[in-house]
Amino acid sequence: LGYGRGELLGRSWYRLLHPEDLGHVARQHLRLAGAGPEARGELVTRLQRKDGLGWTWVYTRLRPEGPALLAHNFVISEAEAWCLRQQLAAEAPPGPPEPFSPPGLDFPGADVGAGGDLG
Repeated sequence: LGYGRGELLGRSWYRLLHPEDLGHVARQHLRLAGAGPEARGELVTRLQRKDGLGWTWVYTRLRPEGPALLAHNFVISEAEAWCLRQQLAAEAPPGPPEPFSPPGLDFPGADVGAGGDLG
C-alpha cells in the first residue's frame, strides 16, 4: 500500500477502507467483537494506497485476540476479489444487515500490533 509503519500507528484501519466496504467490515467487526475466542471471520475489501490514486484489493482473515482483532491480510487481484466475494456471500447466514454506528476514526496511542503492518 506504500505506507510505513509509523504512518499507520494510531490510525484506524477504517480510514483506509473504500466507502462501499465500510458497512460489511463494520458488521464483521461487531460480530467478532462479541464472539468467543474461537470465532473467525473473512473479508474482501479495498484499501486506499498511500499515493491516493487507487485501491488495493485485500483478503483478510480475522480472529479475536483479547480486546482486539488480529488480522492477516493478503493482497489479491480484482479477479480473485470477485471470486472470493461471491464465495463468502454464498456462505453468509441469511438475515438483514446489522445496524452500525461508526467508531471514532483515530485512536491516540493505538498500535498496529504484532500481526504485521499494512505498509
